[in-house]
Amino acid sequence: MILEQLTRNRTHRSFTKKEVPTDALRKMIEGARVGATTGNTQKLRFFLVNDPATCDAAFGQVRFAGLLPWNPTPEESPRAYIALCVSNENLADYNPGFMGFDMGIAAQNILLIANELGFAGCIVASYNKAEFDKIVKIPTGYQSAYIIALGEPADTVTIVDVKDGDTKYYRDDKNNHFVPKLSLDQLILK
Repeated sequence: MILEQLTRNRTHRSFTKKEVPTDALRKMIEGARVGATTGNTQKLRFFLVNDPATCDAAFGQVRFAGLLPWNPTPEESPRAYIALCVSNENLADYNPGFMGFDMGIAAQNILLIANELGFAGCIVASYNKAEFDKIVKIPTGYQSAYIIALGEPADTVTIVDVKDGDTKYYRDDKNNHFVPKLSLDQLILK
């Protein structure tokens, strides 16, 4: 059932050293390709990175878990990245709201396919875009807007109930990540 898959599909930030093969990345992009885009404009492009040396070099430009004073260690770093890119030419006429909508759908589809293939990831907006794009060699005329860090998960992520209205996620010292979620009754207005 789709609800079970959505519950399993958590954001992971620590990874094993298992490589993410190119064919798996291409399947993830196929999930994005068949997804909806505003006005069916299909303006997004995807840049795949799974070379270990490039992934290691790019890792230093990425900030994970913005709510925590924590980042994975180099040993826990992603084994692949997918950069969600737009062309500089299209950027001027791409409504920012539509771009966010398109990228959200694409990212969710990518992560659902990743989960199905035994991988997991983290959508990242907090990274040094200029340096990341330079390190991974995003083609001239394009820029990344978000990246998805990918790999085989090394951490566990658990959904828990919100306590005292606090929705901030947290980690323990055993690499367990906890994500507080509001109840249905707290979300539904009527």
